[in-house]
Amino acid sequence: MKKKSLLLLILISSLLLLFSTTSVKAETTDTPLTDADIAQVFPHKDNTEIIVSYVLEDQKELVLKTTEKDVLDIEALKKELGEDNVLDDSEKNETVVKLDPQKISFKLFVDNQKPFTLSVHKINGEEIFNYDVNDTNQTRDVVTATDDEEDESGWVFSEMLKVSEGPILEHSDGSSTRPLLYFGDYNYAIQRMSISDAFGIRGKSRIDSLTTPGTAVLYASKDSRIEDGAKGKGNHIYTDHYGDHQENDYDMVSVINMGLKEKPRGVEDRSIGSPRSYTSNSLYNYVIESDGKGVPGVSGPNKIGESYAMLDTPKFYYRTNPQTGFEEQKMVFHQKAFYAYKKGRNNPEITTTIKLSFNKVGRVQTKIAFKNTGKYAFGNFVGLSNHDLSLNKDNQEIRDNRGKAIGNYVKLRALGNQRGMYMQSGDNQVRTTYYLNRENGPAGWAGRSSSKSYIATKGFMHSPGLIEIIPSNERYYPWKVGKDDHTWSLIGGTKPTKFFNDDIPGYRSPYVAEKLYNAFSDHWDKGDLGRKDVGGRLGVKENDPTWDAGLTMRTSPRDLLIGQTIKLEYESQIDVKGTTFNPVFELDLHGTSDNPQVISDKEFQDRKGKLPITGTWYDFDSTDVTMYYSIDSEDPEDDQILFNRSQSSNDAFNGKLNDITKVNLPLKGLDSGMHTIRFYMVDKEGHRSQTQEHVLKISKPVTNEPQIDVTSPGATSKNPYKVYGESIDIKGTWSDKDSKKIKSISYQINNHDEKVVRENIANPTLGQLNIGDIDGLDISCCNNFDKNKIVFKIVDEEGLVGTDSFYFQHVPGGLTLSAPEEIDFGTLAVSPTGGTPVKPTIKEGNIVLGDYRQQDAPPISVSLKMDKFYKEEKHDEGNSDDSLANIDTPDEEIRTESPKEALVHDVYWKDKLINGDDLIIGQSAQKTGPQWEYKTNLTEDVLKNLKIRFRSGENGASSGKYVSHWTWQTVDSVQ
Repeated sequence: MKKKSLLLLILISSLLLLFSTTSVKAETTDTPLTDADIAQVFPHKDNTEIIVSYVLEDQKELVLKTTEKDVLDIEALKKELGEDNVLDDSEKNETVVKLDPQKISFKLFVDNQKPFTLSVHKINGEEIFNYDVNDTNQTRDVVTATDDEEDESGWVFSEMLKVSEGPILEHSDGSSTRPLLYFGDYNYAIQRMSISDAFGIRGKSRIDSLTTPGTAVLYASKDSRIEDGAKGKGNHIYTDHYGDHQENDYDMVSVINMGLKEKPRGVEDRSIGSPRSYTSNSLYNYVIESDGKGVPGVSGPNKIGESYAMLDTPKFYYRTNPQTGFEEQKMVFHQKAFYAYKKGRNNPEITTTIKLSFNKVGRVQTKIAFKNTGKYAFGNFVGLSNHDLSLNKDNQEIRDNRGKAIGNYVKLRALGNQRGMYMQSGDNQVRTTYYLNRENGPAGWAGRSSSKSYIATKGFMHSPGLIEIIPSNERYYPWKVGKDDHTWSLIGGTKPTKFFNDDIPGYRSPYVAEKLYNAFSDHWDKGDLGRKDVGGRLGVKENDPTWDAGLTMRTSPRDLLIGQTIKLEYESQIDVKGTTFNPVFELDLHGTSDNPQVISDKEFQDRKGKLPITGTWYDFDSTDVTMYYSIDSEDPEDDQILFNRSQSSNDAFNGKLNDITKVNLPLKGLDSGMHTIRFYMVDKEGHRSQTQEHVLKISKPVTNEPQIDVTSPGATSKNPYKVYGESIDIKGTWSDKDSKKIKSISYQINNHDEKVVRENIANPTLGQLNIGDIDGLDISCCNNFDKNKIVFKIVDEEGLVGTDSFYFQHVPGGLTLSAPEEIDFGTLAVSPTGGTPVKPTIKEGNIVLGDYRQQDAPPISVSLKMDKFYKEEKHDEGNSDDSLANIDTPDEEIRTESPKEALVHDVYWKDKLINGDDLIIGQSAQKTGPQWEYKTNLTEDVLKNLKIRFRSGENGASSGKYVSHWTWQTVDSVQ
């Protein structure tokens, strides 16, 4: 047989492969149409069910092709379509199906273990779509970098949910509290339910809403032990989301009938699994476009079987935060407009990362990052965070002394000064507060109602009616319009509308009062963000009816280009009254050691050394409070009184939120540099609040000598900055009073060579503070756990010098794994019998395992799994979406199509034929020395020991480039 010359090129995947799946949108045409798409995908225990939708106007047959043998359940297909309507050619991996043109879809059951590509073709061979099946993103112990934070080391992948604990707060009555964080329902997290089980189906939705950031408070009464957890005698758990630790209300009639009378809540909306809270975005508008401007369609992530809801099972991680010492968690999930790639159709993809952390005093910080990880720009992207609120205690909505539920239909109130909102139970036993004015806080937020997490809605729908005589419009969450509570008629007088329940009394979920929206009028509406009054009702007057309590946040509408990220963050806190109550306050001062408030020396002088103080406070059981502060000291002897405040007994009983204004804190006598101010409040009964810290940095006085200041991250010689990675983002300021040009800014790490950052810098504003930063300053030269020093230097044109010092220290982290993007086996001839095994070559990159764990950590191995080698073909995907005309997008997209031809390959390791499905290529050395980073380069081992012999099929192989996707991952070494 004649041998043909072939070019073989192996494309190495990154450590975590993108999960690529597919789906399709039908188009209208005047000519006969043959089209098909992936409509839905349903994973099952033994197989995966794919719903293939189709339109057949000029043909009755489709051809199904797969890249692996025996991956389609042909018998099930024959049972559905009929024995005579399925023609299977197992040798070619092709199946011809004859379909009923009057129907619109058929079921296809496929193997759920073996990775393969399914493509659907017209009878003439033209491909309609292709879909990668079981191309899962499953690795453990390691995590790829995202841009939601400076470095990603130390995260541990887990297949089980968990509850992370914050600091214990002791109260004066002998009780104690501890904040908790988790994802979804507390009950599932504390049980360590697996992510795959939580992602299972309940009714029309998921068992657990995994994109819900959860927070709870564990309360231990006097003589109880908080260390005994929720089951300890005298201990209680409080949560603030509907269906979060609320299982006992599952069959309550009031819960079932919370919605419209003709639509009682089904199992998917009952009070378990945080079912009506979630994180999502406007991706669904690409699938079904809204009829209105600025009101895009939105889908909840728990809609079953849809790629725009959730592409695959979310990935869960946790680690110990090096700055606070508390455990934090992260959930990552993917969404794509359509499962299938089709020519001429944009298919944007979003990866969302939700990170939950404690600050030093136990408040829960939620940071959400929406990243465009697809191949297309995304026009007018809007990210959403939706919360169905309910104050719960010990597995049910909180009750009063008569057993009445008092934790949901309650009044939502403003913190004032654009700070956020709060709500408290009817008996004042518990309050939850959402602080929404952080650095990346929402562009709009509204204290309204909630939405179902398993539905997709158009946003705005216009129905023209009969010849446009009776047109109608309908809005859907989060643009839903409010309704009347009562109507009046001559016959019946005043009676409630179907949107209102007189028994509560309040609006049925998800409706709110007339002239309001649930939650915004459009994606520019800021909702309640502008509220400046303290304690006022949100949306309505004080005595107006309530509704099913909820909170919606959104980002600004923005064109999200490929690789870009939009962030959304907020903080939350649950306070429990107990038998006595410690005062609670919040100051509008958010400086931290990593992001301090910077005050120039001139500003400091203009203020006459005073720092304005504003904020709020409340106390449930005292009429008088005193605020104390200290500067750069934790010695009680240095505490000073800042102010005294009073309230009435009635205000104390109701927990009135009081404003803090017209207060100035004296800073006279402070030198330039970093300072920490600590505040706490004590009521007249001696109950003390938590301590709030504010970090500020007073810049050096502007002089004829240049000055340079590192402002972030915060670090001192006694408290160096704790870092996981090999780089640090540095922010700072510089100034010079008389030099119009700065000669250079440079830095030196320990005794290493000095490196210049910038040269010949103009200084047009003499005497003014200039802000600068260094993104990703390389500290890889410091491979140790020691304290290291960086000296920053500025030199002006007269040769005068200014310096500032920064200290950092590595802490133990996790593992990283990198591999080349390409490995080449060269050009060679193949035949059915094969030839001599060949070695690979690597032009660029290495196979490197990075180990940042603690000293004496055991060795870790690296495994390699190889897919088949498929022939690569290229074509133009096109771009037919006019909505992105204002975005710079490539004229042409090139990608790998569904392979139609493959080679057989035999894998040899050290000249022995082995199984290429799970090859151990090497392992790291045990960490016995003081080094922070152990790097094991396995490149030479692979180049020396790996060989592959390529064979064609019996009919030979055509010339071209053949590619294979390889998966690298870490595995525990055998001790």
